[in-house]
Amino acid sequence: MSTSLFLPLLVLVSGASAQDGSALPRPKPTGLVQAWVTAYDMDQDTQADPASYGDPEDDPGLKLRRARLGLSGESTVLQYAVLVGVSSPFDALGSGQHEVGLVDAFIGWAPVEDLWLSAGVAKPPVSREQLMSSSELTLAERAVSSEWMVPERDAGIWADWRSRGTTRVRLRGGAYNGNADIFGDDNTGKLFAARAELAHGPAGTYSTWGDEKGFTFGAGADFFHDTDVATQTLGAGGDLILRVAGLHLLVEGRFAKLDPRGSDIDMPGVLAPVSRIGGLAQLGYGFGPVEPAVRFSLFDDDTQAKDNGDVAELNAGLTGHLLDDKVRVGGGYVLRLEMAGATVPNDTVRLWSSLAF
Repeated sequence: MSTSLFLPLLVLVSGASAQDGSALPRPKPTGLVQAWVTAYDMDQDTQADPASYGDPEDDPGLKLRRARLGLSGESTVLQYAVLVGVSSPFDALGSGQHEVGLVDAFIGWAPVEDLWLSAGVAKPPVSREQLMSSSELTLAERAVSSEWMVPERDAGIWADWRSRGTTRVRLRGGAYNGNADIFGDDNTGKLFAARAELAHGPAGTYSTWGDEKGFTFGAGADFFHDTDVATQTLGAGGDLILRVAGLHLLVEGRFAKLDPRGSDIDMPGVLAPVSRIGGLAQLGYGFGPVEPAVRFSLFDDDTQAKDNGDVAELNAGLTGHLLDDKVRVGGGYVLRLEMAGATVPNDTVRLWSSLAF
């Protein structure tokens, strides 16, 4: 993204801070370390497993899933965050950040109360599970539909407004480069995304852990339109989270349509119009510091084809929340299902640990 997008906002923020008389928000360190142990991997071939959605093809052993470190700050008129880190790929078909790089970097200004205007690098407002922090994931990983049907972090500008009270409304929308390149744009295509939410109750709607006695629900709907050099994607989805006492239920459904565009400089991601669907349903309950949970997720990369692009996962596990939930340890079984095509033995037993501050 060009620095010309940051300079006007910096000037406005500086002026607002000076007029308001408030000091620059004090930076707060943030960090996350997540390690995984693959205790068992059901291999078809120990040397060359067939690649499939949702399967990182980990052999038994230890890996660093995520490591992040950064600073953030917020006052009534200014907020900012800079986060760097490294992560391993979600699965064997996707990409991963093997080198340390920028994760988030943005500044935001509140011209009026409860309205934030921001610029930088962040997640577009799409999918409740994708917008959840990695440290808040109940089973240490997102669903296959969330990973494959939602835009990646991108550079852009966005607005975020929310109301206050027991019943709350939140509206978000932004324009992004659309190429997942945080250092600039190399084409005229753009990504536009918007999300509307309604929430009621005392508990957070972007986390599942915590003993809030009052009933809480959050409902959201979003859409995005991404015009890349050779592929155009239109996506939409809806989600619902319910929380009461130690119980949580998270449900999400998504749809996307991909169309090839005429281009002589890049290959399209699809050769003909393709429709995709996906979704998840997750249920968990906390007993003291222990939280068992189960999640079913599915992803169909082409609704017109019946092949190994139709996958589902059943993920069941147990997480222990320690030291005021700054430390998590757990384990679970990932049952991977081929809904069509050839059956692949690729289940996994996984252990995980997480430190967040």
